[in-house]
Amino acid sequence: WEGGNMKILIVEDEEDLSSMLKFLLEKEFDAEVECVSDGNEAEKRIRANAYDLIILDVMLPGVKGITLCKIARETLPNADTPIIIITAVATELEERLKGFECGADDYIIKPFNHKEFIARIQAVLRRSGKISKDVLKFMGIVLDKRSKSVTVDGKPVHLTKTELELLEFFLEHPEQLFSKEELLELIWKGEHDETTRTVDVYISRLRKKLGEKGKYLKTLPRLGYKLTKNPET
Repeated sequence: WEGGNMKILIVEDEEDLSSMLKFLLEKEFDAEVECVSDGNEAEKRIRANAYDLIILDVMLPGVKGITLCKIARETLPNADTPIIIITAVATELEERLKGFECGADDYIIKPFNHKEFIARIQAVLRRSGKISKDVLKFMGIVLDKRSKSVTVDGKPVHLTKTELELLEFFLEHPEQLFSKEELLELIWKGEHDETTRTVDVYISRLRKKLGEKGKYLKTLPRLGYKLTKNPET
């Protein structure tokens, strides 16, 4: 995320769900998350503060979610803010159409999968230009594709062209396993005299340069490498 912490408003009266969404968003986007359980309080905040994303439940005490969506669209600080509506309402289609008519960007039906929830948010933020594919982030590692610069926990790290390409590739495919042969083909392309040993050498160098974060670049013996949030498993 560029330009400081992302500000997200969650309007949800189910406390457990609200806490879980807050945890997910803080972890995934390093975001500043406000949780509100009442529609009247949410209206005040929507009118007063600018957010980068608003997540609204439909059924709320006080002002309902659809009305809040309408208010956000008509109020300057959040006229263009991406809005995702979540609901357990059985009359899905009718409710969904109402939401889209009011300017919602997406709709998620409860119960939903955590991964789907994050993927939907990423898609909405990308479409709105709130997150850019030019900046890749993973556990404190940030790579800016435009300036070809890398920072780890905010500190600049100098990488060679091949190390940079390797890191960029892993950042674009987190949690995916690649064999040494695949990496050789993908990074060094068809025209090379390198062997799989070259891949080992570059991974080792990259790990060193990433310091403590190098642990996320995991070796799976005889299988290959992957960038993972759970290097111990």
